[in-house]
Amino acid sequence: MSDLETLNDSASRFSRQVSSGKKLNQLKDSPSGSADLVSLSELASEVDQYQSNTNSGSLYMKTADSALNEVNNLVTSIYTKGSQASADTVNAGDRSALANDIRSLREQIVSLANSQVNGRYLFAGSLVTKPAFDLTGDTVTYNGDSSVSTMPIDKGTEVQMNFAGDAVFGSIFSSIDSLLAGLDGNDVDSIKASLTQFTSTISDLGQTRAQVGTNMTFINNIQSHLNSQQTSIKEQRSNVEDADMAQAVVQMNQTQTALQTAMTAGGTILNQRNLFDILG
Repeated sequence: MSDLETLNDSASRFSRQVSSGKKLNQLKDSPSGSADLVSLSELASEVDQYQSNTNSGSLYMKTADSALNEVNNLVTSIYTKGSQASADTVNAGDRSALANDIRSLREQIVSLANSQVNGRYLFAGSLVTKPAFDLTGDTVTYNGDSSVSTMPIDKGTEVQMNFAGDAVFGSIFSSIDSLLAGLDGNDVDSIKASLTQFTSTISDLGQTRAQVGTNMTFINNIQSHLNSQQTSIKEQRSNVEDADMAQAVVQMNQTQTALQTAMTAGGTILNQRNLFDILG
């Protein structure tokens, strides 16, 4: 009877393996293996969260990179128009027209400075729920703060997710204001003086763009690492819980044969009335 119970349990276990493709279907199938699966599941959830964070970070950085590239083009256009206005052959009317063009370009820069992803403004510091900049009349006002937010993308690793707009755009709007003041006053010397500010402005913008590029590369490297880690976890889970189907079928058939044999033998014994019948 003991052998029958053992064989019956084995037959049931191998039958579950064949039907499910898993060698672990119940805790009693392997307590240590079940514990390993719990640990692997927790690790997989952690990696999944990091992957989600890197996807968000990649989207933020790509949006910032696109916005800053366009801002660079607009600032270059403003500088070019300012250079045209500094020529002695340009009259007051022409400078007024150029000033209008520059104001239009500035509006586009303000719009880009208010870029957002999933309702979060990228250049507002930690105050991500409201636009970073306002353009009222001829004045640009920064509404954010100087803080930045980070997000964990791997164990012990974080990446910057946004930027303080005053550090990124403050010099840009200051240079544009100086240029417009010279244009509005038809003052060639002031125009030329304001153009010298654009050298450092464009340089600072280039540094920010470089930082965004570095962040993007860093995130891509972490994503590759996480993908490898996820593949490794899947392989470990498979080693722990997936059944060798060919072996499971063979074991199931062997166990069922042994079970039938034991039942036949057990039936013969149980049909005997006393010890003398069994002994013959």
